Amino acid sequence: MIYYRLTNTVDPKIVGVTDGAGQVHIEVGDFLERNQWYKSIFHETELAGKDWWKPWAEITKYAQPLYKVFMEKKAKHTDYIDFSMRGFAVNNQLREILESSHLPQNHKFLQTTFIQKEKIVDGYWWFVYDMDTGEQTVDFAKCEYDLRYHKRNFGENFAVNIQTYQEYMNVFYETGSAVGVSKLVFNQNFDQELDLFGMQFLGSKNYISDRLLKKMEANRITGYEAISPERDKRRSEFLGYSSTELIFS
Repeated sequence: MIYYRLTNTVDPKIVGVTDGAGQVHIEVGDFLERNQWYKSIFHETELAGKDWWKPWAEITKYAQPLYKVFMEKKAKHTDYIDFSMRGFAVNNQLREILESSHLPQNHKFLQTTFIQKEKIVDGYWWFVYDMDTGEQTVDFAKCEYDLRYHKRNFGENFAVNIQTYQEYMNVFYETGSAVGVSKLVFNQNFDQELDLFGMQFLGSKNYISDRLLKKMEANRITGYEAISPERDKRRSEFLGYSSTELIFS
């Protein structure tokens, strides 16, 4: 299986907005007061201590329907709409495609409405699923790590010898930052038939299979961009970012 990095398109002709910031936004104020669970997980992470990330990874335990999410005035109502924190919004057509695919065991489609120019936009679902931490599915001893961020912030002598999940997490807890992974090696526990998955710290938050991509293309789904491994590597090198190569046992 070949996996593509799933993200939102910024093409104004498709999404309607020109600043590249996205079609929808979670605004502070009334929305967070109406959705205290969302506020506690995503906006009050300091209260959760070092394990602030666990509700993010296990989002299906906490996520609830979202009502009146702010939508930009000129935003178009695409099939796929990106969320900055977790998951993404889908209309009924894209939901049917996803439901016919092999999804992570823990996932939910939660009713979502947007507010655009003081009018309600419905017919969307917030699709969320639990992130893979790699604890059971990644061979950490065989992974290759990108230490550029840590060397910039903790000195050029910063080095790691990560052989296990716990050693990887120890670095995160000690530095407050997850180590980048340039080569992510999965073990035999990883389900290679998944059509969609995401990693909590390792790699992109949303990956889709070539099988699912073909379904989306055949149904002319709008609003998303699927970036191939080759293109992701070229673009990351040009921008000076770290790309993640996926290796499967």
